[in-house]
Amino acid sequence: MNSPRALHLNDCAFVGRNMVDAADRAGLPWRLLPPEQTWPRVLPGRTQPTRAENYRTLARIARHAAWSQVVHVHFATTVRRLRPPYIPRRPYVLHLHGTDIRTLWKDPVRGPGIQSAIDGARHVFYSTRDNEENATTARSTAEYLPVFVDAAGLPDWRPEGYVAFASRWEDIKGLAEMLQVARGLSAAGIEMRGLDWGPGAPEAAALGVRLMPKMSHQDYLRFLAGASVVVGQASRILSVSELEAMAIGVPLAAVGTHLPGPDGGRIPIREGRVSEVVEAVVADAADPEGASAALGVRDWTLAHHTADRYIPRVSEVYRSVIG
Repeated sequence: MNSPRALHLNDCAFVGRNMVDAADRAGLPWRLLPPEQTWPRVLPGRTQPTRAENYRTLARIARHAAWSQVVHVHFATTVRRLRPPYIPRRPYVLHLHGTDIRTLWKDPVRGPGIQSAIDGARHVFYSTRDNEENATTARSTAEYLPVFVDAAGLPDWRPEGYVAFASRWEDIKGLAEMLQVARGLSAAGIEMRGLDWGPGAPEAAALGVRLMPKMSHQDYLRFLAGASVVVGQASRILSVSELEAMAIGVPLAAVGTHLPGPDGGRIPIREGRVSEVVEAVVADAADPEGASAALGVRDWTLAHHTADRYIPRVSEVYRSVIG
């Protein structure tokens, strides 16, 4: 398999990082400019970057764009980083990640800019199935490409008896439903831990959730790896956090009915109404290893949400773009 030289510009939820790492394992010439190298640094005491900081960032992008044959842009607003006249012109693939197509695209002020970025792309990917209607309305040929986890960077699963809430306590994550689950688990005497993050965190603490301070990504993975069961956000999709828990092997439960997985089939989690999720979590917490094996969470996640299996398809897109 061969591939053009591809620059991944920006990143969201480590999707670009995981794709470039998988390409490296396959011997393909892909590079990543992560967010901190795509957007200028804002110095302490300022609200905007200095002109010099912005120029240094754009000069870096120009050097890497000159090396590339195609640019894979993560998040629609990043396209404007390619527009200064001194950036070498390269065809770009646009990867829509969520807020750009879910919210900004519909905004009367920012929407036209998002649509312009979509129109200028040679190919468009989108990351989650809940954005399918928006993405394919904006670009009829937009293609679903799932989010990925880094299997090599995951800790071993060593359940310590607590149930972990993986998401921040915020309405967009299904705050009301997560709090209802916490209330039910508290009544059942289940030890709970969650993030000290989001406006609903104090209410979660009042229900008996032990709040964990902000932590590094590796510490967060260890937090998930110590859970007997993980409760995810109450939505129709799985975020990277839930997928990381599943890839570790932890049984996952979440309120709601979820959209199909990448294979079009049902995802292997406990789902349904609040009462059903509480009942399932209590049962699985009593035998987490048995629940994990019955659901097959680790094997399913590694089969469908690791980047390596998708590299041939993305390489094919790159070849067609420059051809």
